[in-house]
Amino acid sequence: MDDGNDSCPPRRHKLLFWIILGALSVFFAEVVSGSYIFPYFTIWGILVVCPLYTLHLLVLSHVVFYYGKPTFYTLFAAGALFGMYEAYMTKVLWDPTWGDPMVSVGGIAVAETVMLVLFWHAFMAFIIPVFIGENLLTCSRETITESPGRIRQIFEAKKQSYALFIILALAFGIFQSANSPSPGHSILSGISTTSAIMVLIFLWRFTTRARRYNMRTLLPNRKEFVVLAILLLAQYLFLGIILRPEALPGLFPQSIIWLIYAGLIVLLVVHLRKYRGRPCSDVISLPLKFSWKTLIILSLLFIGSSAVAKLLLKSFGNVIILSMWLIGGLIGIYMLALSIALALRGKSSNEQMSPLSSSGEHRTSVDYNEEPLN
Repeated sequence: MDDGNDSCPPRRHKLLFWIILGALSVFFAEVVSGSYIFPYFTIWGILVVCPLYTLHLLVLSHVVFYYGKPTFYTLFAAGALFGMYEAYMTKVLWDPTWGDPMVSVGGIAVAETVMLVLFWHAFMAFIIPVFIGENLLTCSRETITESPGRIRQIFEAKKQSYALFIILALAFGIFQSANSPSPGHSILSGISTTSAIMVLIFLWRFTTRARRYNMRTLLPNRKEFVVLAILLLAQYLFLGIILRPEALPGLFPQSIIWLIYAGLIVLLVVHLRKYRGRPCSDVISLPLKFSWKTLIILSLLFIGSSAVAKLLLKSFGNVIILSMWLIGGLIGIYMLALSIALALRGKSSNEQMSPLSSSGEHRTSVDYNEEPLN
């Protein structure tokens, strides 16, 4: 590939971008949850967890961007499919590793399925990493431009954008504290993981030398998609066999999972087709600049809130977890209902208004030449 062609990035740039996307997915899904506390860089984490998240994110991102538009509900459906690996790989949708299911129906752990599939992986492992990856490292802004009206309004205002990211950094730290062994572990985990991501971002800035790439050009092309999909399937087979084979249930609980898979696939396909031919929305950009200062402040807020919460709220860990599960579960159910309702609507010649839209107007703010990180 021609290194001088900004519209066609060299493969080494694409690979580095993929690694960063995977690292973001692992961070928000595994580090924030407290599943991976210091020491984080284990053989299992590097050889299994990171490839698992990276392959899922790249394969599903290719489907979303190449066969439709990255609308909020399309990303949600793809992210929920991401979370379904918790069935045949980890088996926790049938038999949670942390105890008996809160509610079991037909052999399915209902609360765990709702939380992990519809909220945690949909948002933390997929939507948030894709959103940050595009707006931090590329010149395109499709994920924010194709968001519902109310979400766009938040990101169009500088103060609201800063407030949202600060609140999320504090909330993520507090949630991590519930599974952290000690304030020291929170600090070491936060420093090591956020530093690793910043090193990757620095390498990106250094190797690309401020070249401006579109998100779509950095994602896998069709040939690369086939290879990555085969690798992901191989990982499903391998981990599905070696991880907790005794937890694999009978045919009926498995058939329910098949139905969930089918429903989510249909939902994704409908959203892909629904928005594929829709006229492009007016492009908007984040007023928030992802400067090094901003990233360091958000990292410190995450680390500090985790350590302080562990120190002050050590006896309330279960309350924090249950609160997050309740909030996350309700958000997941609500988003699924909105996604289904929108999928059932007819397609109009104009922009399809979503239940989260506040008006049909767009505010235009095109700035594809801005630096994503100063």
